[in-house]
Amino acid sequence: MKFLINEHKTSVGFLLSLCLLFTFFPFVTAEIVQPEISDVFEVNNLIVYSKPCINNGTYCTSSAICNYTFYDNDNTILFNNVLAENVGADGASIWQFNLSQNSTGLYKVDMVCLDFNNQGSETLYYEVTGDGLLNSLAFYIIILAIGFGIIILGFSLKDAPITIFGSFVLFFVSLYTLFNGIAGTKDPVTTWAIGLILLGISMYVSVRSAYELIVD
Repeated sequence: MKFLINEHKTSVGFLLSLCLLFTFFPFVTAEIVQPEISDVFEVNNLIVYSKPCINNGTYCTSSAICNYTFYDNDNTILFNNVLAENVGADGASIWQFNLSQNSTGLYKVDMVCLDFNNQGSETLYYEVTGDGLLNSLAFYIIILAIGFGIIILGFSLKDAPITIFGSFVLFFVSLYTLFNGIAGTKDPVTTWAIGLILLGISMYVSVRSAYELIVD
């Protein structure tokens, strides 16, 4: 079998290098700026958000007052300064507020507690995913590396079926990125751009490889 890649070896290698650069750079950047996530919840399910009240390194008394401010993905306010309910047993200061989210992503919460003359505040982050499990950015990178590795292997062996198989890996990753985002983050700019880039790469590689396999 002759895989007609020699005539365009330089251009294909350059294309793959650019694709790898523009695909993995946003992942590395996202890993650097990712805040600490304290909780993970499932989309479209009831979120029972409960946190302890702590002022000056000690737990608040049961008579404290705690409020939450919940923010959307775009940092607009969903619930502003809502009063939480104390659900702690035996006087424990555990404060709860129930809500739900209909989209995946990373969300911010401000918690403010007043206990007599003591006042404390804290900014927390929680993630909403499709299955309620924490998405790992490293997992995406590993799957993408496998897909690109299989494609490069197919090019080096001049084997069209192996190259097409590698493009299928990128195809499914691109669809997952478009529908679910990346590691809990989904927006119409960054994650959609990455998903469309991966989709374009997978379609180009698979169509080109299939064409050369047919005309061989």
